[in-house]
Amino acid sequence: MENNEKDFILQHKELYERSKLIDLTFGGPSVYFHNEAIKQQRESKMFLSNRHIEMIYATLTAWGMHRMGEKVLVKLTNFAEFEKSILDNKTIFEELKDKSIVNCKPETYLMYLEKIKEAYKLLRVSINPNATIVANSKALAHILPDLVPPIDQQHTIRFFTQEKEDFYYVNKKGKLTSRKVKMPEVEKQFEEFINYCSRIKYLFDKCDSSIFTLNNIGFNTSFPKIIDNMIMTYVKSV
Repeated sequence: MENNEKDFILQHKELYERSKLIDLTFGGPSVYFHNEAIKQQRESKMFLSNRHIEMIYATLTAWGMHRMGEKVLVKLTNFAEFEKSILDNKTIFEELKDKSIVNCKPETYLMYLEKIKEAYKLLRVSINPNATIVANSKALAHILPDLVPPIDQQHTIRFFTQEKEDFYYVNKKGKLTSRKVKMPEVEKQFEEFINYCSRIKYLFDKCDSSIFTLNNIGFNTSFPKIIDNMIMTYVKSV
């Protein structure tokens, strides 16, 4: 909601300082595999190598994109299918590898996102066809980390679709409970992917990015990820 974005911009320096510790909330494999995937992406000879793609696959698992059980829909596709769907779009990814959310106009950023469209629709990340916006964005955030932010329901989509007063409610047992987040219909998910990415670009442009520092040992690995960390911090603060 616009009110959340206004609050975010006003509080961005404080949110950034607090977000530096957000990786401690997750820790362990969530941070390790993420850092390894980004490291492979940064090395030109390793970009979309088997090792790079394996680290993306491991990161998605550590980030909750796979659950055991026959009836669970939040599952990754098998690795061979996952890897092939990425390599089939290697030309697109190589073209955009060095593009960044930084120092580009909003219309240029939109142009970059539109170039991802074909690859987005062909990616095979989750077995759940209704989960492309989350699954694909998290994969793309490790293929094109300077361009694409990871998007999730609990923080990103909640931040952009609910007023902060509606994030949580107290249930009948007196327990603080997060309000359900409504996902867009399948055919509209790429459109919404562009919407959320563009709004994250807007937040980045409105912040004093000179205070942002990248590192390779936590979650501050790219500027889109820094904004994602700050959004998580904002939602958690509520």
